[in-house]
Amino acid sequence: MWAKGRIATKMAYFRITATQYCACALLLSLVLSSSAFFLPNSALGGLIIIDILLVIHGVYLKNKISALLRLGLAQLALTLPLYYLIHGEGQMLEGVIVVLRVFLALLPGWWLSATQKPERIGEVLSWGLPAKWAFVIASSIGLLPYMLQETKEIYAIQCLRGANITPKALRNPKNWPELIYCVVLPVLIQLLKLSKQMAKAAKLRHFGKVNKPTHWPAKREEE
Repeated sequence: MWAKGRIATKMAYFRITATQYCACALLLSLVLSSSAFFLPNSALGGLIIIDILLVIHGVYLKNKISALLRLGLAQLALTLPLYYLIHGEGQMLEGVIVVLRVFLALLPGWWLSATQKPERIGEVLSWGLPAKWAFVIASSIGLLPYMLQETKEIYAIQCLRGANITPKALRNPKNWPELIYCVVLPVLIQLLKLSKQMAKAAKLRHFGKVNKPTHWPAKREEE
């Protein structure tokens, strides 16, 4: 019994908390995102392998990466023609590498937002940032999945209404302004409305009036 008690005590001592796990995930994301821009081309293969592991982990936790993939393809479709017009055919591979670096820089952020809760990110950020800044950053990260879903719904409704914003229609630059006032502006209005509601809720809870604000406890720490 005494030996079992010592083993249980050691396991509890070395058990990582949800906040510590979030801090490690945040540090890993920052390192990987920075590496996407600073590593030489010869070292990108190793970074790709690490990011693939992050994607597998995020998808295993039932998070969708389709929106990020579409963003990468859209960026590739826009960047390559510009590289061809400005630098010629000889620099097309360089354009692909630039798009790849940007995509690799975005992947750790997707993994962080997909695996960590906003309240944990806010708690970790408050270690080195003012509480209000940490709250704003964590809230912005937490809003990303919601705003992506809102954008999809607004886009689908506008397409049903007959707006010329289908992928085929957007090949014509004349239809790009319609995408702005049919999708982008409604999304911005919705974001401003939601931000106002969050600010009002924080004010009602007297946020910012104490030096050390509390954070919602993690289930792992409650058990």
